Amino acid sequence: MKKAIPTLYLFNNIFYPQTVIPLTVTDQVSKEMILNCFENNITIALYHPGKRSRNVATLGKILLIDLNDDHSLSVVVQGLERIKLLSIASQDPYPLYFVDEYSDKHEFTQTLYNSPIQRLRGVLESWLHRHVSSVREREIFLRDINNPTKLVNILCMLVIKDIELKQIFLESTSLLDRVQMMNSLLVGETPENENLEMSEAIKNFERLEAFEYENKNAS
Repeated sequence: MKKAIPTLYLFNNIFYPQTVIPLTVTDQVSKEMILNCFENNITIALYHPGKRSRNVATLGKILLIDLNDDHSLSVVVQGLERIKLLSIASQDPYPLYFVDEYSDKHEFTQTLYNSPIQRLRGVLESWLHRHVSSVREREIFLRDINNPTKLVNILCMLVIKDIELKQIFLESTSLLDRVQMMNSLLVGETPENENLEMSEAIKNFERLEAFEYENKNAS
């Protein structure tokens, strides 16, 4: 890929492929970027610049824009794929980054189609029953979730609350690891968020790996 992509910073959320995110955009620079990209059918990168971020973002397509009474923009973006931000290309008139592809490693994933995936789908169905009153909307939503990657991404968006943990899921290149982490984090049949003890264990492990990786590169 390695081309310059307009980039919007997300400070309070993480965006995933195969999901849809609503945004409220208030600052003038970001509004100009959104309007220009929408008018010219240009994809944008949505990126959370957190402390532990490895510059992994999600490429998205702007589906809808509404101008609000306070002059902010209500925006709906559909996630397409993960990308890696390489370096800043320009800051004027808005941030553009050179990016490259960021894909999952090849794995034997047949084992995903057993109890862990079925259990996670049941967790999502229970969540939808509690939060979406329309039976038809629930059925349409579930019918569209046709692979394990999308199921995990949806659960990350809807159920996982911790930003650092959400970033770990975005950056992981192992679908098997993501399924195992999600299965460990969502305890019980009707979890409303992640198990805090397991969340801290995963974050501490990832911090240690990141520390060792940085030290190795430094030497």
